[in-house]
Amino acid sequence: METQITYTTGRTARARLRGSCLVMTIPRHWPRSEQQEAIAKFTRWGHKQTATLAALPALPQGPAMSLSELTELVARVNRETLNVSYAGVRIGQARYTRLAQVNLKTKILTFSKYAIDGMPERALRYLILHELSHLLVPNHSKAFWALVGTHMPDFRHQRQVAQRHFQLASSAAEPVNEPLFAAPATEPPAKPLLERSVAKEPAAPRPTAARATAPQQLRLF
Repeated sequence: METQITYTTGRTARARLRGSCLVMTIPRHWPRSEQQEAIAKFTRWGHKQTATLAALPALPQGPAMSLSELTELVARVNRETLNVSYAGVRIGQARYTRLAQVNLKTKILTFSKYAIDGMPERALRYLILHELSHLLVPNHSKAFWALVGTHMPDFRHQRQVAQRHFQLASSAAEPVNEPLFAAPATEPPAKPLLERSVAKEPAAPRPTAARATAPQQLRLF
């Protein structure tokens, strides 16, 4: 596995997988021993993530999903599960960072074209459910994963499928020129926000999860 390390003036050590490359950002002011500890921890994490994703079967490539198709699917998943209020759907260009994200201020959901194009339907439904759930629980607490699991009990496996597909698609495809956007045809009714929690997810590692080590912080993203 190729490794790329950048030393910065920041306070947080970070790591992410970009295709087959493990990209790390390490604070240069940390003691040498703590830098080496962070690098070793991220390297173990990177190998574990790579092995987990490699164990999944190769995913078939399908046709590109149009904005209208995605908008319709988001609306259908929302009706069948949370029935939350959102402002619109975008198709973005993120190639190595996020499969999808939701802006909690504008309530717009953005999905990378490299994630959605050809993704197996159940994995794509998980990705949509994940972002819709953030409109009710804006973090990755136990309450958040319980909410996702209520509507998709096998979400951990579907998350792995989605991540593997994103890696394959982003490494093979060419970027598009502009993001796309569409507002929902009808505004679904809002759902009250209930049962917030700040506990961490109990299982299944995720590249965006934060890790702490006193006195500095390590973060995977």
